[in-house]
Amino acid sequence: MTAKNRYKSLELETHDVVELEGLEVGVTSSCNFKCDYCCAYNRDDGQCMDAQEVIRIISELPRLKRVRLSGGEVTLKFQDCLEIVTYCAAHGIDTQLNTNASLLTEERIHALRNAGLSNIHISFNYTDAEAYSTYYRVHPRMYERLERNIRLCTEAGLETVLETLLFEGTQSNMLAISEKVYDLGVRIHEIQNSIVMPHSKWSKIASKESLIRSVNELIKHKKDDTTLYFTCMDRFADQLGLHEQPGVYFSNCVDGTKQLHLHGNGDILICELCHPVVIGNIYQGTSLNEIYAKQPPALADFLEKRPCPAYDALFAGE
Repeated sequence: MTAKNRYKSLELETHDVVELEGLEVGVTSSCNFKCDYCCAYNRDDGQCMDAQEVIRIISELPRLKRVRLSGGEVTLKFQDCLEIVTYCAAHGIDTQLNTNASLLTEERIHALRNAGLSNIHISFNYTDAEAYSTYYRVHPRMYERLERNIRLCTEAGLETVLETLLFEGTQSNMLAISEKVYDLGVRIHEIQNSIVMPHSKWSKIASKESLIRSVNELIKHKKDDTTLYFTCMDRFADQLGLHEQPGVYFSNCVDGTKQLHLHGNGDILICELCHPVVIGNIYQGTSLNEIYAKQPPALADFLEKRPCPAYDALFAGE
């Protein structure tokens, strides 16, 4: 039997009240990869936050339930990540580390586990070194390191989530990717629906037919001891005949309603991926603790309209 992942519980609930319960922190904007599909806000702008500053911010948010550490590549600031995870674990706050896994070692993995990390979240889009190298713009040998580090995570007992982007480059290979995820020892597979990225002119989104086929195929072949999370599909899953079942979840979007993104320069974004609109800056008078009570105009507009670029991309022109 599969069990719901504790960190993901926020997306599996129905929310009537908007309040800040999740915070994504861009620990660093620097990255050692140059992926085509990158949603990082101002990547490589040199902005970062050290552990003590992040901990200070977190300590002022009494309703916070979880923290996601992202980048750039967060493990470029590994010690800061470790300190933040340690603090959060000691205060009952779940944590997720989003990483490309290239800079992990067995020692680092054990340190994160011992600090109390809830999830390690790793991008996984390919089953061969050449395709991986082309997409991430790194040497093909990095794929061997990726596989090794994923196995080290699972062998260490660290809850590991592999995320696959469903787009033109993966839509015909999703089942093989899923089987590879299982072979690596991972039992939580997240499928992220692609969206158009205007800032980079990236638009290789999966077609509606491919999305339906891929999702149904993954569900049909899902093993009993695995869990599938489908994200950025909740607005239209029922419309396309896609439904939850044991171990299969179409996660509710909480960006902008329960979760915000904090960049290293203090900018607060509604969502780094789907709605990278700056709604304030913690160093320019915006209080994260009061942001939903005071609602800056851009946030109020978002909450009224609830835009969904995943829906817009999939149903363009209809």
